Amino acid sequence: MKDIIIFSGQSNMEGQTERLADSSIVPDAYEYKYATDSLVPLCDPFGENLHYDGTQGEAYEDYMGMSWHEKHVLGGSAYGNTTLIPEFCRVYTKETKREVIAVGAAKGAETIDYFLPGNPGYGILVEKTKKAAEKAGDASDRIYLVFLQGESDALMSKDTETYYRQIKTMAHSLERDISLSRFGVIRVGRFTNDERDDKIIAAQDMICRDDGLFIMLTDEATELNKIPEYMNPNAAGHFSAKGLQKLGRDAASTLVKSIKL
Repeated sequence: MKDIIIFSGQSNMEGQTERLADSSIVPDAYEYKYATDSLVPLCDPFGENLHYDGTQGEAYEDYMGMSWHEKHVLGGSAYGNTTLIPEFCRVYTKETKREVIAVGAAKGAETIDYFLPGNPGYGILVEKTKKAAEKAGDASDRIYLVFLQGESDALMSKDTETYYRQIKTMAHSLERDISLSRFGVIRVGRFTNDERDDKIIAAQDMICRDDGLFIMLTDEATELNKIPEYMNPNAAGHFSAKGLQKLGRDAASTLVKSIKL
């Protein structure tokens, strides 16, 4: 039986790092590709660029600007560089002794609204997860979501109460629509570097304390923000390959500890 893990959020979840640190295949782990309806051995670069009609899209290039966002419903690793997903799955498969199907459902520069019912991010996340489950064959009793998102909400000065309500709506809608087992939060790092970040961080902390569907996988992003080697020198507010690998390992360790093996 294969566990399904969905990786959703914005550019830090896509993987906007400075290099491809490792492209080795993760044992017992697969990525589901929606455009080709296939399972492939999991490695970096992870994810796929999908047009809104579900067909294969184009990798983002700097000259594309917003035109890329207008055409694509999901994005893959920026510039083909490192993401957190392989290191997360490497820890998870080793510790649980279970196979994983990873579902990429991230898109840079989007607020959480994009991932709410009725909006494109939610629709493709649900459809892609259902297709991955069909491809897996036997139904998994473990479907997890790992969420690294909130930078865009901070930029638009979203208040704590609104983000709290929205992330709760997202999680419980997924519980209903895909039988989500747990909603894992990688607490967002600092992007605006002012009180706007604090409001999103507070909402994520609160929902993980208040609601049993949620689990705080790691709150270390704000500490990594202070350490240059963990940050992408070419993109402010984005983690380096080393930073995302650490976030992936530490988040996976927390999820594993929460599971009855």
